[in-house]
Amino acid sequence: MLTTNHRTRLIAVIAAAGLALTACGGGDADADADGLGLIDDDTLVVAMSGEFQPFSYRDGNDLTGFDHDIGAAVAKEMGLEYKTETGAFDTLIGGLKAHRYDVLIASMTPTPERSEQVVFTDGYYTSGAQAFVAEGVECSAPQDLDSPSIGVAAGTTYNDFLADEDWVGEIRTFSSDITALQDVATGRLDLGMTDRLVGLHQINEAGLPLVQCGDPLYTEEPAFAVNLDQGALKDELNVALAAIKADGTYAEISQKYFGVDISGKADADDEAATTD
Repeated sequence: MLTTNHRTRLIAVIAAAGLALTACGGGDADADADGLGLIDDDTLVVAMSGEFQPFSYRDGNDLTGFDHDIGAAVAKEMGLEYKTETGAFDTLIGGLKAHRYDVLIASMTPTPERSEQVVFTDGYYTSGAQAFVAEGVECSAPQDLDSPSIGVAAGTTYNDFLADEDWVGEIRTFSSDITALQDVATGRLDLGMTDRLVGLHQINEAGLPLVQCGDPLYTEEPAFAVNLDQGALKDELNVALAAIKADGTYAEISQKYFGVDISGKADADDEAATTD
């Protein structure tokens, strides 16, 4: 039979063992969700436009694309369930600030103005701002055209860039880059500007009769975005992003959509937009 002192010591040992087991469980990714400020502790709610093929788009009723798959891989690495939401690109930051989403994985480039409202992770791919014209149009550089009408998605860095350029004529904004490019192909616009990989995908996969006009006007390194007070979530996303790059998951996703690893290639070959 245990004495009172023996029982007391036994209870203490059991309690200490329980604490040790809890501490060991700290490596479980599910436990790491605590303190990240997620809408649901077990789920990462990711938002994107759904209109930026091949980064995010609808295949029938299913949302898919590079951004979608990167989000799924990051959520899995963090030990979280994955939920997606979509919205017009120029509404995404507002939705994030209203706590409808945990993170934007939406090919969003950090800018000083955006950084006043959200905090960005490390960049997750590199590409460039490219102008496209209809097949048959001679265009070695967009600046050589006479006040061209240009289509661009609202709320993008391309729209901001064009607003400050004196060679630009009328700027027409759209909810989708793809719609802008379609209007170029049909002759309703002189130029369309979007991410180079998006335009090349529309040429090679969707068959739009477009060609590149000169070289990319500048390069970009999009990043994930979270709310300003969620620095811990930003750090965990960076860790997860680095992990999927290290284990080959990122490269596999990139090959699926572009045929190359776009993690740091600003000057990818034209064939980068094709899929195997």
